[in-house]
Amino acid sequence: MPQTKTIRIFLGSSIVELHAERVFLGDYIMNSVRPIFKNDGIEIELFKCEDIHSGNSGSTSQAVIDNRIRECDISLFLFKSRAGENTLHEFDVARSVQNTKLHEIYLYCFDVPEERKGEDLRVFQNRLEKEKLYWKTCKDIESLEAQFILGLLKYERQLLGMKPDSTVGQESDIEKDGDTLFEEYELNKQKLHHKIDDLLQQTETVMENEDETIAERIFKVIELYKKADRWASKTDYDKEKYSHLLFNYAQFLDDYGLYRDAESIYLRQIPLAEELYGAEHENTATTYNNIGLVYWRQGDYDKALKYCQKALAIWEKVLGTEHPDTATSYNNIGLVYMAQGDYGKALEYYQKASEIVEKVLGTEHPDTASSYNNIGGVYDAQGDYGKA
Repeated sequence: MPQTKTIRIFLGSSIVELHAERVFLGDYIMNSVRPIFKNDGIEIELFKCEDIHSGNSGSTSQAVIDNRIRECDISLFLFKSRAGENTLHEFDVARSVQNTKLHEIYLYCFDVPEERKGEDLRVFQNRLEKEKLYWKTCKDIESLEAQFILGLLKYERQLLGMKPDSTVGQESDIEKDGDTLFEEYELNKQKLHHKIDDLLQQTETVMENEDETIAERIFKVIELYKKADRWASKTDYDKEKYSHLLFNYAQFLDDYGLYRDAESIYLRQIPLAEELYGAEHENTATTYNNIGLVYWRQGDYDKALKYCQKALAIWEKVLGTEHPDTATSYNNIGLVYMAQGDYGKALEYYQKASEIVEKVLGTEHPDTASSYNNIGGVYDAQGDYGKA
């Protein structure tokens, strides 16, 4: 019988501010996720900062936490409105561990208005941007769970080495049937294409099944897309439908924080979109825009700017300079300049976006409000608090 492997996870955050979220996430990992990984022969051990504190006192407690981090394989940090001296110290310990062994770090920040963020968190965010480390923003604990479990799945596959593609149960009847058809492709080409369509239809309904955990649902959708992609890539599947397949596949990965995987799919979809629609078409521009945002989230600002500017050039030409999509493109370029610390350029593009949405959508539209908010963020970063 193979020896059981263990993944040790350290969960840290502001002990007071995120106590409820930390307890909820910890319970989810141990009660819902652990059984899934146990089926693959992997045990999960979870260490929360307050659990380590509870058994120690005085000046030794932080040293004990530091040693525990060094023993772990993954460090998971949560942030909301503040960073906290101890949490920042623990992050630095985790970073130092990466110099000696495989140690993954996952950073998540709950989506809160900029004005609620403390200066310690702002400074930390700026540091991450300069070091080209990125974190994932989550709107609630449920989206955080989904993003982290996907990261944990990737770590599991790396840990196991020769891991089968699917980690979620057995193949469906559609998948089994489709594999048989693939071997007899010349005789069953049309049937196989129908099976691809069936797989894609499944991707639209799997996430609605509340009887399964979010992690299980996400795993299944990814496996369905992967299977459909493999079949379509090796057959003469309709190119336009294949382009939509890749686009939706990349968007799904992007939505759940798998940015590098989304990047690789978009890079395959771009030439297909250019072939189908031409280099100056709205659909091509949308793909340029989306991969630009993926690069932005990964901290690769040069590539982000390159693709966002390509999208803008198309939208300006095809839709004109007074269209909401053009405004969105200006806004996204502003995001990249903001991340680079080029506040002058960021302000320039945010203001262009604002002028369009004010004119096209009016001064009482949510997009206009978001535009004002972005401009306020630039002034805030510049220290011009009156204008902010």
